[in-house]
Amino acid sequence: MRIHEQLNNPLRLGVIGTGRIGSFHARHALELARETRSCELVAVADTYGNSAEQTANHLSEQSKPVLGFTTVEDPIQANVVDAAVVASATKDHYHDCRALVDAGYRIMLEKPLAHSVEAASDLCSYLSSDAKKKFAVMQAFMRRFDKPLVRAKRLLKQGRIGMPFKIISILEDPEPLPQGYNSAGILSDMAVHNIDEVTWLLEDRPISVSATCTNLFSHKLSPVEEDFDDAFLQMWFPKGTIGQVQSSRNHVAGYRNETWIFGEEGFIHVGAFQECPTKVSLEAFGRERVLERTRFVMRNYGEQVPVFIERFGPAYKRELRHFVEQCTKNAPFCVDQEDGLLAMKVAQAGRSSAITKDTAYVLHSA
Repeated sequence: MRIHEQLNNPLRLGVIGTGRIGSFHARHALELARETRSCELVAVADTYGNSAEQTANHLSEQSKPVLGFTTVEDPIQANVVDAAVVASATKDHYHDCRALVDAGYRIMLEKPLAHSVEAASDLCSYLSSDAKKKFAVMQAFMRRFDKPLVRAKRLLKQGRIGMPFKIISILEDPEPLPQGYNSAGILSDMAVHNIDEVTWLLEDRPISVSATCTNLFSHKLSPVEEDFDDAFLQMWFPKGTIGQVQSSRNHVAGYRNETWIFGEEGFIHVGAFQECPTKVSLEAFGRERVLERTRFVMRNYGEQVPVFIERFGPAYKRELRHFVEQCTKNAPFCVDQEDGLLAMKVAQAGRSSAITKDTAYVLHSA
């Protein structure tokens, strides 16, 4: 991997893919450049039409000139970046990741790791085969950088609610997917963040999975290519703890995002269905008393943004800051390709369980 000289220049960042999440990664990179001078956004790339050129022109109005390219190979050949954020279409993740890693770059890769578990497993094996490439990829699981969830994990590790025995993670969207949206399935595309959240909170790997999935409502209204619009997945962990994930495209009243952590001495609750996603509550209760009540105010972007950005915008920016800092220090990331592969394997096991109607699907080692 390329060694970044911390004392010389800020880390030169490229963003591959300028869709709705890529555009926010680029925006956050510009903000970090102004706030910390630890990085600078120098290039964007996108294979779709003149999207990269338009994005580059727009971003250049806010900072130094940003170059626009049409393929991931272009900024590599031009040698204009030190590291990159990959937010391209899922089907391109494997190719874009390999191209950048083979050229010696470190990358932050949006979920999922690849378009299939087989491709993701191959990618992990490839990265692990080289001592330097093993630390080249950061999997972008932004919930690990979310202040309310980080606080919940701290309370859990402090033993404030005793040993956990159940975690429930819920994500329900208010609108069906737009036509043309690329989804590998509701569990792989939507619930993968919840799956990683549960394994991160417990710091453990599930040994078996079962799931029930169906089409209830939104897919009858919107012509999308996705397997299901509603899913319930349960994971069993070695110590007897269970993790439950609810994912749905059918919460027509609004965006619902919440987590419940049940322990032998109490429980912690983060988030809820509420009118304003930018105000996130955390409540912790013991057997007979309130342990903590905290209200976290998320960022107001000053304009209409996707609801998941309203809720997790600051977390996206903090994960990018971690990526920049670790690249600058030439240090490992706190979340990597193995975490991404585990989440994908759980999602695939859940889908298999839903289709075969098996009560449990035993996972293979990641």
